[in-house]
Formats: sequence, C-alpha cells, structure tokens
Amino acid sequence: SQDTLQHHPDRAKLALLAAAGHAQLGQTEPARQYTRLAQDWGCAKKLVAQVLISGTHNSLARAAAVSGRPEQARSHFEHAVRIGMPHADASLLTPARAQKQLADMGLLTAATYQQLTALEAKTSPIRRHSQTPTNVSARVAQCLASDDVHATVDHLIADPALSPVTRFNILIDVAQGLLGRKDKMSATNFLRQAMRLPDTDQPDLQVKLVKLLVDVGRSDDAAEHMLQRTLRSLPPLALDPKTADLIAQAHAATRAVIEKKSEHGHDLLLSWLTANLKQMAPSAKPRILIEIGTTREDVPGQGSTAKIAAFCKANGLHFITVDMDPHNSLMAAQAFKASSTPFEAITAKGEDYLRQYPGQFDFIFLDAYDFDHGNHSELRQSRYEKFLGARIDEEQCHQMHLECAQSVLTKLAPDGVVCMDDTWLDKGAWTAKGTLAMPYFLQHGFHVIEARNRAALLVRTPTAA
Repeated sequence: SQDTLQHHPDRAKLALLAAAGHAQLGQTEPARQYTRLAQDWGCAKKLVAQVLISGTHNSLARAAAVSGRPEQARSHFEHAVRIGMPHADASLLTPARAQKQLADMGLLTAATYQQLTALEAKTSPIRRHSQTPTNVSARVAQCLASDDVHATVDHLIADPALSPVTRFNILIDVAQGLLGRKDKMSATNFLRQAMRLPDTDQPDLQVKLVKLLVDVGRSDDAAEHMLQRTLRSLPPLALDPKTADLIAQAHAATRAVIEKKSEHGHDLLLSWLTANLKQMAPSAKPRILIEIGTTREDVPGQGSTAKIAAFCKANGLHFITVDMDPHNSLMAAQAFKASSTPFEAITAKGEDYLRQYPGQFDFIFLDAYDFDHGNHSELRQSRYEKFLGARIDEEQCHQMHLECAQSVLTKLAPDGVVCMDDTWLDKGAWTAKGTLAMPYFLQHGFHVIEARNRAALLVRTPTAA
C-alpha cells in the first residue's frame, strides 16, 4: 500500500514498479496514482518513461504471442529489454524474457519458443554487432576508474576469448571516456590502436571511430582510415588491386611529407643514420642503438620506438628500448614479436640501465623523463606518480638526463652518435630535457652537428693529432 511504501528508503523506485505492474494489468487509475507518487518522491522523469514504455512493449509482446504473431512478439520483447535495460545485451536477454513470459501465460511450447528465438538469426549481423557487447560498458567503466588505465586495458584486450568487435568497442569507448576528461593525447592513442585492428565490417562502428578521430583533432587520420577502408572494400571489377595499391602509395608518400614536419628528434637521428651509416667503419658485431624513453602513446610525430625499430631491422642494427613504465615496454615487446625481430624492451629507469650497462653501444636516443610544459594529462602524471613516486618535476627531468649523459660519456663508441630530444637554445642556453645534459656533453668533448625539430645531434670532437 501507499502507507507502507511511504517510509521505505527506495519508495520512489518501488512506486514506479507498482505503476508498471498496474499498467500491464490494464489498471489505468492505480498506474497513474503510483506514477505520480514515484515522481513526487524524486524518481527522474526519464526513468519513469523508461520503465513504463518498457512495460508497454512487454504487454504488446504478450498480446502478440497470444494472437499467434511471433515476429511482432519478439520485436516487442526486444524493445522492452533495450528500453528497460539499455546497457544489457538484448540478444541474450530477449529469448530469456520471451521464455519467462510465455511460461507465465501457459503458452510455452517447444514450437512457439523456437519460432521466437529463431527470429534472432534473421537479424542483420550489422544490427546485432552494432550494439555494445555484453559487459563492455562495465569493463570500460572499470578501465576508466582504474589507477592504471593502460595496464587495465592491456590486460582486458589480451583476453583471447574476446571477439574483434568487442576489442574494437573497448578501445573506442575508452577513448571516448578519456576525451570526456579532455585528455586528447591518450584518447588518440586508443583510437589509433583501434585503427590497427582487423576490419570489423561494422559500418556504424567505423563511423563512430572516424567521428572520434575528428573530435580529438585527427582529421587526417580519419581521412586516412576512410581511404584505406574504401580501397579495400571496392570490388575487383571497380578497381584492380594494383591500381588500389598505387593510390594508397601515392597517398602515403604525400602524407609522409606532411608528417615529417611534426616529427620529433628520432627523425633527426634516423636521417643522419640513413646518410652516414654505410660510410662508417665495418663492425664485427651488429651495431647497437639504445632508446631511453619508449613510445607511450600512439600519436602522430611521437612514434619513435616503431620507427627506430623499423630502421634497425632494415639496416642490421640491434635495438634496445628502455622505459620505467611496464605498459610501454609491453607494447614495444609485442610489436617486436609481431615483426619477428630479436630486439629488447627493458623496463627500468633509463639512468639506472645506462649506469649498469656492461659494454659499449654505438647510438643513443635520449627522450625519457618529461619536462614540465604545463599541459601533461592526469593520466600521464599518474604514471609518474605510480612508477617514480611523484608527478613530473622539472629539476628531476634535468637531473635524470644529466645522469644518462654521464654514463654515455664512458660507454658510447668512439664514432658513436647521441640524439637529445626535446631540447633547444633559448637566449643562448639549452633548455627543457637538455638543460644540464647538453652543457655536460659540450664540456666533455662533444659538439652539435645538427639541431632541428627541438632536438640536437652530437658526436665527439676529433682531437688534434
């Protein structure tokens, strides 16, 4: 009764359920009374509408089942589930709802139930898979609530039982959540992971991906994704594979010219190696290139690890990348395995690794501890707090790179090359990551041979004979 409900802590929801029950029994006046009570006791109008409309569809489904119209019954049962439980998997719950309701009415026969559930097979694959898969919303919420979003997502999408569609959904939904936090860089990283997955053949999911790419400011990635999908999907008679490849290559070449302008210091190092590696003295063993600071996010201009690895593979160098964040090392190790390369991804503080390195190396790319430019996302700050015990600190950045430089001085090959990223001259003084490291190199026998892209390339100054 109303008097009983009045003192219950969940009285608003209970009144709404009572309203729905009376409505399904055709008792209009009690349904109205309990609906008004639910609203008076604070039940949101949206929830009221959701429950009552879901109940109406349930009643229509029962009526259709009684009158021998299984297709209409199934459609109404599905609408009842989708409206009443918008985050649930309707493809699983609709048959269960139908079974329960038919049993309640004494209409459940094998033939009737088979008719209702068989209709699911006629549903288009696009419609079935366009819905968020079971538990994806909850899993995405878990990822976003975690104090280690990267590790949680890594663990989740590594599950071999997940379908490509589910992985795709998780990545773009996590990206959408991060975008809501104004973290465009991290969102871009997860969207680009989704781009690399095998085609899902779900146009609505692809449209969602493209829209999100535009929202994070990556219209060029959106255009690239649409072009590649279009070229892959055209029938052979419309465009032969050779022509499609030529178009893709021409587009890639044009984009490479544009992207080169935004590349970081790795482009400076790789350009020098491309021009000079073959002229260097032969080595009995493969030369070694070490990167201190593995790629974190898959964002344009910053994918140093993948680009250096590709160069090393093509030119017979051994590559070692080092980072304090196990997520970054895991991503690199997976990429090395996928490309069948024996490269190393080490989880360690860069200055510690170089201090303990037992031998000699030939080339080094220093791009580790961030300088504090004031625009780091909370997600990135949280990685520093978790693995280094504090947020990004300008002085720690300077000190860390100085300690790396001190180890490089004793362990770099005589003809070796150093690339210092994220540093430049400001009123005659080196700044950012190179604030202490660059003067140290210059005071200990090195000189700059090129500086661009906010990076500097150094070699030892030849001594007079």
